[in-house]
Amino acid sequence: MKVLVIDDDSELACAMQPVLRTYSIDIDAAHTPEDGLQRLRQENYDLLLLDVMLPNTNGFELCRQIRMSSDAYKGIPIIMLTARTDLTDLVVGLETGADDYVTKPFEPRELVARIHAVRRRFWERSQPIPVAEPESEELICFQLDDSYLIIDPVKARVHVGRRNVVLTSMEYELLLFLSREPGQVFSRDDLIYSLQGISRICTRSIDAIVYRLRHKLRTVNPKADFIRTVRGRGYSLIGMRMASPPPDQTPQAE
Repeated sequence: MKVLVIDDDSELACAMQPVLRTYSIDIDAAHTPEDGLQRLRQENYDLLLLDVMLPNTNGFELCRQIRMSSDAYKGIPIIMLTARTDLTDLVVGLETGADDYVTKPFEPRELVARIHAVRRRFWERSQPIPVAEPESEELICFQLDDSYLIIDPVKARVHVGRRNVVLTSMEYELLLFLSREPGQVFSRDDLIYSLQGISRICTRSIDAIVYRLRHKLRTVNPKADFIRTVRGRGYSLIGMRMASPPPDQTPQAE
């Protein structure tokens, strides 16, 4: 396997090379974004390790640039190398197109495991995905205490009561997937599969997406805690399913 690392820390690449070679992983190093892009154009790599903190730009922006490129390397699997630990920052980075992230400092064996996991998911994503059924035009409504969660599958909008909640495409699709089987516990792998075709996504980033989704719902109503964590198993949507929201909770027509 041939891997490119773009990181302005030359010592990091030197330290990784002998360790990764024992796992049959060869590394090329670029220390600037410009050099990295040039190498991607000239060589065929199996995976890119991309540092977040780079001179003149950041890894998230470079990742976005790669994904929006018309060059052949636009689909290369990308693992971000970052010292950031804030979940919101990390999921924003993943939404630019990264497949996974590793927090510095890291153990070489952890990095090797992530590389193989991302390559495996890269292969799985290349397999055919079943065509989804058209969405029903009916509103999906749940009640939890005195809070109401309303999903409009046609307009792809979510409300808590009468207030609109602005979600990213990944947050919306994850919530919609959970709402189809309320009370059912879905593993992180189940949720990854549900998001295929929307964005590249990794197991740990599911936690970050759920964290941010919960925060957005509870910002509107602190009691709107519709997503339950089942330790060691995954997540489920809770609340009583209703045929329609009460008149005083129905979202206003737009």
